[in-house]
Amino acid sequence: MDTDADIWSSQDDFDTDPTLVTEYQAEIFAYKKELEIIHLPDPNYMSRQHDLSWNYRVQLIDWIIQVHDRFDLLQETMHLCVNYLDRFLSRVVIPVDQLQLAGTVALLLASKYEEIQSPAIEVLSHLGGDVHAPARIREAEIGMLKALNYDMGAPGPMSFLRRISRADNYDVDIRTLAKYLIDVTLCDHRFIGFPSSMIAAVGYCASMRLLFRGEWTAQHVHYSGYTEPMLATGINMLLVMLEQPTQTHQALFKKYNDERYMHSSQYVHGLGHSILRSLHSKILAH
Repeated sequence: MDTDADIWSSQDDFDTDPTLVTEYQAEIFAYKKELEIIHLPDPNYMSRQHDLSWNYRVQLIDWIIQVHDRFDLLQETMHLCVNYLDRFLSRVVIPVDQLQLAGTVALLLASKYEEIQSPAIEVLSHLGGDVHAPARIREAEIGMLKALNYDMGAPGPMSFLRRISRADNYDVDIRTLAKYLIDVTLCDHRFIGFPSSMIAAVGYCASMRLLFRGEWTAQHVHYSGYTEPMLATGINMLLVMLEQPTQTHQALFKKYNDERYMHSSQYVHGLGHSILRSLHSKILAH
């Protein structure tokens, strides 16, 4: 998954908005590229989890998405939560009756890192069916922090998505659909081994394809760090997931079928299996 070093060492054209710190962006994103590899979970950790399965993970993430949406938390919080969860399970073997507790704690920690105000522990306990008391959640929170070595700054795909969007002058349609697609990758364990920058590029390129918005250009390669052939495997996995949303990402499908997200999930569903499979075949042909 190495990329051409020149892509990341070259400076962008300066932007007039000083908050974008354009003069430092190349160095910032080169550093993020280093961090994302350091913070990758073990994609094969489930082989060591005797009581768990990937299906349990799908169910847990579906529940986390619903809780996340109820509090109207940032998209960055959701991705950081799943990163914490997968990294924790890469290091600690737990029984199945502790899995929801792990997901609750991961969401709590991600909220504290990303949000101005995190959800109250008592409310999280209640949404979990009062199975785990607030005191137990606090205890487990300390345990997860120790397991992660207090290393909480994993870069998520959203910052990389913003950078790629420069290639299309921050096209709102492409970006909005890409956000849905990027979230969908959380629901399939095969994406665990993908760095955040690649997840962002997969979601963005797939969004362009689904919206029929032209080709992956040299500008896209420059801002993402990936050529289209490097993204083909991820895009194809994503297209297959989109064919059966109620089986692979039901909570996300419901969430993104909303005016705030331009009914992104319904748009994709409306394309139909034939178009999705046609796009799948074209990607394979590259």
